[in-house]
Amino acid sequence: MKIAILLETNFSGGGSFTHSINACLNIKKHFKLDEVVVYTHIQQNFEILKKLKIPSVLFSLSLFDKILLKLSVNKFFRCLTGLLNLKTSLEDLLINNKTDLCYFPVLSNTVFTFKNIKFVSTFLDLEHFKHSIFPEISKKEFFKRENLYFYSLKKSIVITVSHKIIKQRVSSHYKIPKNKILIIPYTPSGLFKSNKNLKLIKKKFTHIKNYFFYPAQIWGHKNHISILKAAKILENEGHNINFIFSGRDRGYKGYLENYIKSNNLKNIFFTGFLHSEEMDYVYKNSKGVIFTSLFGPDAIPPLEAWNYKKPLIYNNRLEDDVTKGTAILVDVKNPNAISKAVISIIYGRYNKKFISNGTKKLNSIKSNSRKSYIQLSKKLNDVINSFNDKSN
Repeated sequence: MKIAILLETNFSGGGSFTHSINACLNIKKHFKLDEVVVYTHIQQNFEILKKLKIPSVLFSLSLFDKILLKLSVNKFFRCLTGLLNLKTSLEDLLINNKTDLCYFPVLSNTVFTFKNIKFVSTFLDLEHFKHSIFPEISKKEFFKRENLYFYSLKKSIVITVSHKIIKQRVSSHYKIPKNKILIIPYTPSGLFKSNKNLKLIKKKFTHIKNYFFYPAQIWGHKNHISILKAAKILENEGHNINFIFSGRDRGYKGYLENYIKSNNLKNIFFTGFLHSEEMDYVYKNSKGVIFTSLFGPDAIPPLEAWNYKKPLIYNNRLEDDVTKGTAILVDVKNPNAISKAVISIIYGRYNKKFISNGTKKLNSIKSNSRKSYIQLSKKLNDVINSFNDKSN
């Protein structure tokens, strides 16, 4: 069995990149080394893969490939390219390398171009249904995703999801048999570690003390605004507490900066994209992790908070792995509730068992993830063997 993992997410792509790299590391760990090769068209990704000693191939997209990728979204054009047997250079490369199937850590339009390569899909979430709430999910984006999902999920050999709630929703909405969907829980990043750059990193962040960390790109649905309103409450009460926001601006930072300026807030720090060593430092030196996202149900930062043994402020929806006793659960739309949670951590007025409970929960998740990847390996072996038997 020879598997290609397609890493198309940019290295600065936040949670989707973290998940993709974790998938590469876990598949490398639980599958035979000669079975797995990661393909990417992004040079920085290729450099990261080399550092992690993951077998990888850097490929390039020709003008023809880009045209094929763009037009294959259309059903009529897909049929036409099928009749003419037009394939991308990537698919030719995979076939020439005797690849049995391609694993998508994040689904993309590349699946529309595949003619002969079988594939495994990863379904991240169903949050595009909130298109009427957040500008980053427009109606156009909603239909784009639905087109991708309805096409690819039915053609997938296996579909992986991170949580049982997502499995239920995918099965129900897209009419997918449940035995085709495998739950593989998210795990913390395998990248974060400080090294020889530690002195430079300390110098960069030495002026920020007594801070909470929100590791999230600047989207509307990440709900940074609730933290800003909580920060204003804390400032009015005379508390000197800072907040670090990491991640790239996705079009929402200007709105936040206007609020900061009009309320004369001095305790908010935008870092932009953080490299793995910087993430490690900021996590280690934070007072706690705060995660106010309105999307879900699953996310990686809570797992990282537990990994660093930091108190966590999280939403009270109780839809995912964050349960009672593992975090301070609040209504993340309520700035007063957030500010009170922050104060309880700063002054040590929270239940310290949250930390140990979070560690236990994380260990359980890691164990389940290992079992799931072993199950995936067996499942894919069986599927490929059955295809080979039919072709003989």
